Amino acid sequence: MSGQKVAQVLKMLGNAHCLCIMLRLLGEGKTLENLSEATGLSPATVTYYVNRLRQRNLVKGKRQGHQVSYSVNAENTDALALLQSVSALYCEPPASAS
Repeated sequence: MSGQKVAQVLKMLGNAHCLCIMLRLLGEGKTLENLSEATGLSPATVTYYVNRLRQRNLVKGKRQGHQVSYSVNAENTDALALLQSVSALYCEPPASAS
């Protein structure tokens, strides 16, 4: 990944809303409604940031009936590795079910 591309990814992840959305998308895909509920952001705000992330090839969407499920674009391996590193370093692991 070139320095310019790294800077673009870091710029997007430097936005708290984008980072929050990207971290929620690690693992399984989520709809805009799921993302809105998980992040506490309005649906319009989530739509705006998801569109920005899609334009930069960080997020992809898959139509499922009337809804679109969004996920991290796994083809963008460098960005995915960076996001996973951020998650591992700064996010608490999910509580285990007892």
